[in-house]
Amino acid sequence: MSQASLTTTGPVATNFSEEVARRFGVTCLYLLLIYKEAADLQVNHEEPGPTIIEVPGANGSVKSKTFGECSVDEMRKAIQRKRKPASSKPLPEEDLMLATQLEEAVTSRFSKGDNVRVSVRNEKDKAVMTFDGIPLEQVLKLAEALMAPLPAVNELKAARKPFVS
Repeated sequence: MSQASLTTTGPVATNFSEEVARRFGVTCLYLLLIYKEAADLQVNHEEPGPTIIEVPGANGSVKSKTFGECSVDEMRKAIQRKRKPASSKPLPEEDLMLATQLEEAVTSRFSKGDNVRVSVRNEKDKAVMTFDGIPLEQVLKLAEALMAPLPAVNELKAARKPFVS
């Protein structure tokens, strides 16, 4: 089974019975789980059909439909409407400064040729930091950087602008 199939089938099998999966389809149920999170609503896992989904129309108007009435395409449109862009809100200044400190602490331990990248993004109103390009044999440098005392914020403010990805 492919990774894509496991990604879809696993959560559906965990949350719904086989009978419910046959009735509504794995793809629609998987999309319902995504919509549930995006819309922050409760779903009856034994009977998801009556769950109200806000489906956008071609002209931008929104129509409330039950999940049982929705197609895969309508579910995708409903999810797209509910999802907020990852960077919908700017990160607080404190988070940006901490990200700057961590970025400096990590990248200063590697040479320019190592192509180590550090990024921060807003994901569901939380700052999420990603470290990329760290060679496996040098991962201890990352651990050392994260455990070491961070430079003072005011030193970084004077040295450069806040880190933004």
